[in-house]
Amino acid sequence: MSFKMPGTLFVLLLFAVPATVFAAEPYKDSVTGMEFVMIEGGCFDMGDVGGAGDPNERPVREVCVSDFYMGKFEVTNAQYDTFRPAHDSGENFDMSLDQPNLPVVYVSWEDANAFAEWLSKETGQTFRLPTEAEWEYAARAGSEQIRFWGNNPDEACEYANVADMTAKEERPNWTSFHCDDGYAGAAPVGSFKPNEWGLYDMLGNVWEWCADVYNSEAYSRLPQQDPLFQGAGEYRVMRGGGWSNGPLGITSSHRVGLSPNFGHHSLGIRLVKTIQ
Repeated sequence: MSFKMPGTLFVLLLFAVPATVFAAEPYKDSVTGMEFVMIEGGCFDMGDVGGAGDPNERPVREVCVSDFYMGKFEVTNAQYDTFRPAHDSGENFDMSLDQPNLPVVYVSWEDANAFAEWLSKETGQTFRLPTEAEWEYAARAGSEQIRFWGNNPDEACEYANVADMTAKEERPNWTSFHCDDGYAGAAPVGSFKPNEWGLYDMLGNVWEWCADVYNSEAYSRLPQQDPLFQGAGEYRVMRGGGWSNGPLGITSSHRVGLSPNFGHHSLGIRLVKTIQ
């Protein structure tokens, strides 16, 4: 076979490029305006890689996920209101949590799934909550450290809205990061630096529901490829920590269970779009 002709070489190289390269365009939902980032699948060590997490973050094991689209930002009040215009995210410590560009809160796991189902019907696409494995893979963005920016908790205020010095002025009993992010409550989505894959607020601002049933021993029971725990358990998983959390709650591996019909002031949503 001859490779003397540049045009021939170009054609051969073109057809040799993996399909995922051509699928890596961002996606914007036409109904709510939500933006999604294409996440190319792969394998990673899921769980307490730093050795200081909770027992429910172990055993650390290699997990693999397929390609998916992840919401670039947490779902805002304005976006959720296209589904339920009467929804009110309320307030906390006399601060409004219901401004259009703030992340929607006081949404239950059941509400979150209903929103995803509604949007799927409206658009003909498939939207859903991320699995725990997808969420952690996206949050880490290739990092093997405690947080996607590194192991130093006091760099948090560049990347996440957390319990900081501003919040501590209002609530002196809080365990806080030793930095100042400028917000005592929720921040408009995208106010801080993204991770390496262009995802904002993966840690901090508000917790995010995942699809999995919560079980403290789930990690020892799941398959390696595209795991989703749907076994016995009363609660559902929430990830990422929120604006009222200190260092122990703001890590890439921290996981908590909560009743699927419950919502609170720093718990919201980030959706995944399945690749069609």
